[in-house]
Amino acid sequence: MSSSAQPPLQIESVEGSREGVHILKVHGPLVISNFFEFQSMARENKSPLLIIDLAEVPYMDSAALGAILGVHVSSGNRGTKYAVINVAPRIETMFTVSGVRDTLVVFPTLADAEKALL
Repeated sequence: MSSSAQPPLQIESVEGSREGVHILKVHGPLVISNFFEFQSMARENKSPLLIIDLAEVPYMDSAALGAILGVHVSSGNRGTKYAVINVAPRIETMFTVSGVRDTLVVFPTLADAEKALL
């Protein structure tokens, strides 16, 4: 096995603690070679509030950032809400450097997101 092999991406789709809340828990690096499943699951979500939990995402690339921005745009178009939670410092820096930190809806925790958006 090559030392450059990436751990597999796993996405857990779970209902939130309140009705109308859906959570995508992403595990592993979110990069161009694997973000299509995430993008598909996010697009298929019809819940009033989609929460994207990045607690187990050590890093993401620009393609994955594009997928997150796609959630932002589609939520606005559909009149639904979303939040990105549990963002690692490395990804938070990426959001800031790329100029999207103030565009994205980001909260430290699930409780913070639910309190602000429900």
